[in-house]
Amino acid sequence: MSKNRKNLQSLPAFSIIEAVVGMAITAIIMGILFVIFSIITGRMLDFKNQNQLINDLNRLTYSLNKDIFEKEKMIVVENEIYLNGYTGERVSYQFSEDYILRNSETFIDTFRVKFNRILLDTVRSKSEQFVFQKVKLNIKANEKEMDLSFYKRVYPNELLQTIKK
Repeated sequence: MSKNRKNLQSLPAFSIIEAVVGMAITAIIMGILFVIFSIITGRMLDFKNQNQLINDLNRLTYSLNKDIFEKEKMIVVENEIYLNGYTGERVSYQFSEDYILRNSETFIDTFRVKFNRILLDTVRSKSEQFVFQKVKLNIKANEKEMDLSFYKRVYPNELLQTIKK
């Protein structure tokens, strides 16, 4: 029986102190990894939000330029722009303080761009040969105000119609 006791007492194993030290080291490593993961996640969200603003600005300028070029008539009423196409299709842009909505017959697109004001003006080319409607959007991006200008050519028949009225 004494041989059995010697065998039971001499089994190789970790002591309680060694197990506690191992768990403490593991907890410290896990804590450091959690802090690093939190910092990286926060920076990735900031990067995503900044890229989202740039992406929305690019999509907005592309859409407005395309719609102004392709549509026949542009009407600006307060904080809205209506563009009527040659075949009857209609696109509208609605401007609110925090976003801009593009509403067409097929879908609605949202641009998360802070909008301040819209200005409409008529300008002539340097040669005084062409007349353009100028739409100037004042927006706020990254806490900086900036102006986006878009031009729609006014054709002579439209000028004659406004004179007749």
